[in-house]
Amino acid sequence: MRRKWIIAVIVIVAAWIFAACGGGILDEAQDDGYEVVAVEPTPSPVVAEPVEEVDEYEPQGHEDYDYDVFTLSHGEHGYIAVSYIEFINDNLYARVPFSYRELEAALWLVDEFLAMGYDEAYIEIQEFSKGEDGDAGQWVRHSRDTDAGQWIMGGSEPRYYSQNVILTVPGQSERKIIVGAHYDTLPYPGASDNASGMALLLESAQRMLNEENYYTIVYVFFGAEEVGLVGAHVFVESLSDEQSDLIEFMVNADVLFEGPYLMYGVGRGRGVITSEFTDYVSEIALGVQERHGVELFTRPELVFAGSDHLPFKWAGHYVVVLFGMDKREDGSWMTRVLHSPYDDFHHINEQWPGKIGRNMRYFSIFLEDMLLSRFD
Repeated sequence: MRRKWIIAVIVIVAAWIFAACGGGILDEAQDDGYEVVAVEPTPSPVVAEPVEEVDEYEPQGHEDYDYDVFTLSHGEHGYIAVSYIEFINDNLYARVPFSYRELEAALWLVDEFLAMGYDEAYIEIQEFSKGEDGDAGQWVRHSRDTDAGQWIMGGSEPRYYSQNVILTVPGQSERKIIVGAHYDTLPYPGASDNASGMALLLESAQRMLNEENYYTIVYVFFGAEEVGLVGAHVFVESLSDEQSDLIEFMVNADVLFEGPYLMYGVGRGRGVITSEFTDYVSEIALGVQERHGVELFTRPELVFAGSDHLPFKWAGHYVVVLFGMDKREDGSWMTRVLHSPYDDFHHINEQWPGKIGRNMRYFSIFLEDMLLSRFD
């Protein structure tokens, strides 16, 4: 019943948009090429003001990275993504799992797909509950020992449900590439975590309208990641054996500009392996480096990071994990703004000008090269 109610809301919102714009949104999205169409958000019970001023904070960015040289022009890879990140940061902040703001973000994603020109037949909302007996209950219970888990399980949020938002782009083959990113966040703007991944997928989906992709591409925006990768677990467990067998590999995009190092990891199962597939992904990364002069660092251990690729990896699928990280002086990897009020688009741009555009540009190119390749 709730699923039908959500779909009804989507249809009503979409009808209102097209009535108000006379179909112009579709024309603008297609004719102009890569212009972001922003749908004004409605009021939400969950509110948290974006960060405007930060006191007593000393940035520690690397001086040898001149991000300013990566200013993006209209139409370049990453241009759409940066525009989306700013919009999400300012209008859909605090996308807390199982909240109305998270639902608002889900409906906004559907509106964007429709505005790009995708038919509603290719859009799905996969709803799940957080209850003890619900389809996601076991995974939510696992999150109780985390700060986010205690907050959600404490009953402070008004919704009992979350949802995955799924867009399928048919290809020449029935074999599928799953491209995922979670769209929920802690009660902060969530620019890096994970408007960055959301925006990468949105730009990719818009660009794929003009491509002849061999594989069927399934973009999955996962809900409730912050409380135990709930949406990803629900998605993987919902697959039949036949559907699972059609998955070529899964790409997960999370925290893409925590630092200047563009990193990826490849693996499957319970360990890290080297195979023909991992070599092929490395060849694609090397191609990006040769064409654009930017290094993509391979870090196999990233496949163990706590993000939405894990349920796919444990199910035996190859995963490609995308992260943007920084380094300490001792050479260990670190994040800068993750899970803090500093995870704000405007703050990051002020402290590290150009970093967001630079990282989004090259991750966008890398992802597109993977999606347009043949792995058989």
